[in-house]
Amino acid sequence: MTKRTINPLILIGGALIGLSVMLLLTGRDLWASQGCTMLYNPGNGWAVETCPSDPEITIPMDIFLDGAFQGEGAYVRVYHQSQDHTGSPQVAVLYASGFVRLKQNANPEPPIPFGSSFVLGPGYWSDDASYHHSPQLSRLDIDTSWLPNGPLRMHAVGRNQAFSLSYDLTLPPPRDRQTRLHVTQTYTATTAVTIPEQRRIEAQGFKLAQISSMFISEDGVCDGDHTECHDGNAVRFIGQDLARHQRAFKDIPPATLFYTSSVSLGSTWLDALHTNDESWQGNTPNVRISLDFLPDEHAVSPQGWINPSSDPNDDNVGLWLNDNGLASQSWLVGQSDTVSYWLIAQDDPLEPWVDLGLRAGQTFLDFESVYDCFFVHDGDQGTSGAVRTIAGYSDTSLEMAYDLGDSDGNWVQLRCNFNPPLDLSDADHLRFDWRGDPQAANSLEIGLVNPGDDQEHIFGHQFQYATHRYWWSQMVMPFGFLHPWTEGTQFDPNHVSAFFISVVKEHEDDVGGAGQIAIDNLNAYSVISRTIPADFEVVTVNEKAADAAASWLVAQQQPTGLLKSWQEDSDNIAYTYDQALALLVFSREAMWNQADNVVAGLSQAQNGDGSWFSSYDAGDSLLPCIHCEKWEGANSWVLYALNRYLESGGTQPAATTMRSKTAEWLASRIDPATGCLDIDHTEGTIDAWWAMQAAGPAFVEQEEGLKKCLLTHYWDEEMGRFKGGQEWRQPYLDNQTWGAAFLKAVGEDEKALRALSYAREVLLLPTQGAQLYGFDGQAGPWSVWNEGTAQYAAAGGHEANDLVSELLAQQRVDGSIPGSPDYFDGGGVWTPRWHGVAPTAWFYNALSGEPFHRSLNHALYLPAIQS
Repeated sequence: MTKRTINPLILIGGALIGLSVMLLLTGRDLWASQGCTMLYNPGNGWAVETCPSDPEITIPMDIFLDGAFQGEGAYVRVYHQSQDHTGSPQVAVLYASGFVRLKQNANPEPPIPFGSSFVLGPGYWSDDASYHHSPQLSRLDIDTSWLPNGPLRMHAVGRNQAFSLSYDLTLPPPRDRQTRLHVTQTYTATTAVTIPEQRRIEAQGFKLAQISSMFISEDGVCDGDHTECHDGNAVRFIGQDLARHQRAFKDIPPATLFYTSSVSLGSTWLDALHTNDESWQGNTPNVRISLDFLPDEHAVSPQGWINPSSDPNDDNVGLWLNDNGLASQSWLVGQSDTVSYWLIAQDDPLEPWVDLGLRAGQTFLDFESVYDCFFVHDGDQGTSGAVRTIAGYSDTSLEMAYDLGDSDGNWVQLRCNFNPPLDLSDADHLRFDWRGDPQAANSLEIGLVNPGDDQEHIFGHQFQYATHRYWWSQMVMPFGFLHPWTEGTQFDPNHVSAFFISVVKEHEDDVGGAGQIAIDNLNAYSVISRTIPADFEVVTVNEKAADAAASWLVAQQQPTGLLKSWQEDSDNIAYTYDQALALLVFSREAMWNQADNVVAGLSQAQNGDGSWFSSYDAGDSLLPCIHCEKWEGANSWVLYALNRYLESGGTQPAATTMRSKTAEWLASRIDPATGCLDIDHTEGTIDAWWAMQAAGPAFVEQEEGLKKCLLTHYWDEEMGRFKGGQEWRQPYLDNQTWGAAFLKAVGEDEKALRALSYAREVLLLPTQGAQLYGFDGQAGPWSVWNEGTAQYAAAGGHEANDLVSELLAQQRVDGSIPGSPDYFDGGGVWTPRWHGVAPTAWFYNALSGEPFHRSLNHALYLPAIQS
């Protein structure tokens, strides 16, 4: 099969066009091309090959494998065993010219060909006639030490005329549906550069990353009597207006820029689509560039160029993300910047809710045909708005534009009526797609309506401070979580006469004012009838990743003995719960100096009654509290960690006394009449059970009381999950993960599997750019929460290894894990992109069979995962 690269010296009309013919492997089995050298092929599913020359590569790069020089190469190819084990197709190619090719890991017959390419950035114009398109890589270091279930890591250096460049490249294990490459790209000016004003106006002055593709026709004939002469056929992105912008290449006049006026990104991604399965080469992939985040300080604009051509070997389409910010207008010597993004290739256009199986059930309204939806408001409040259809993520959606004004209590509503009423009796959860507005942070209310004889009956729930969640995702709500507006009424899923979504200025942080919110694919599905896995999944250990995680935790320890919880936090806050997690890791790793120091810091901070406050200033030798409330859950974790420290061989004399005092304090928080905590809180009760069973024989009565409380008052037998409180139906992840470990410990394996499967059915979600997925801690769900995702894996939930792979893809070389790939603060959650003790420690737990380890005193329970 022939395929082409692009000559970085040929420019046509401001876009890069070129031609090369070369042989690429796409067959079902791995083999080395003539003249190429297999660098790595140990039989673990991965292989890496280097090839010395290519007609379009004039300067090769030095290649190092695990620190050893391997010679020069024009490009490197990566192979990976497909998930169905039918072969090891080629999935990635990296060229010395900065070009990257990716394709999914499936291995059908005929083979999947490469199609559109990526070009590492930046590309830029130094004057109106001089365009510098692609980097020249001079060195590529390949690190295989994280394989096989961790990522292949690479580091490349080079330059593009005035800029010296470095790239950290992370290739997670490819999946049959998708291959991803993460790029952290740093560029430093070595000479002064001024970007021409006209090129900036055209959104092509400073290109962060690019896609190179080919489109001649979808049904005509091109050179060589080929038909379906294209590798891609459309561009797609979400604009700053929060609507989808999608154009077919056939509708774009050749030799023109795609957009005559700049349209900034409103989400993180840009797609080059291949909307059918036909191409002159075969079914070439869809590709995406997805930024890790949209920079606040400047705009990023998609732009493109298509050149007339009849040659199917001619990459005549260029797409890119242009940096429109002030910093990219001119560069001084030594000025530097960094951008990070994902490059993604998969068969079908990325639609993550379909890809992850999050579309099951009955979709009763998708706005593709007739509907009865309208705007509702209280005219006396001075609010206003309107409802209209827009281009949603992939098809038609409904949007409400509104102005709440600035008075508390103001509201607007988008309502959809159903006549006759819907019968949703086969379902128990509501699910729909939605998108808010980054400029409009207000409260969100969701509801369903039953008809009545005299008046309709409304059932709803409000999420405070949530409407600024601006990227497309799903909202999931149990019917049992919808509260009646009229006392004494009960929701009837057999007769649903309306759905509504309201925006309210109510919470103290709500801003009111103008905004917009959109919905799509209203759906109801049954979680009760879900398939329950037959057993728990054992996570494959990655010692390199676990060791790195433990080492990073050591680096977070302060002279006071406590660990700073978030690396990027300007305040040196040590959360008490995080200290317990770190102590568990240090005890497991026999890092006694670090463990002893944590114990010493906790000993100094302990209150006279045996409790701890929620957080402390780890940078102050006096350890003053910052969050000065006493939380039963955090205290339970410290008690549990102290017990594990002592059982594992810890020798700090104060630890035994500390454990006893905390156990006495926690026991005082338990109502002896019911066995429950004084507070009505599922998570805290689970935590307390783990603490009491570790506290020793003196606390068996409290342990048994908490067990009975959990199984009697907090377990929801019908739904097969733990509730949020005795009468609180909101889904929470840690209730299911820590709760599953509790259930296994008391011999309730079937209930444990049900709890974990409930979490998967309700709280699974993709990231904004669909490059990663995981769990949120509660419905919404709002944003991927890495700590909770690791908790699920540590408990042995279904597809635990796939979720660990998602975490491995985010782990930095220093071992740390971020709180989330997407920042969000609202709806009751906070998911920072900071790197933290809790996500890193739980990631370690998932890889090492922790933290619910066999008790040395009681021999009571087995770990969820054994290393």
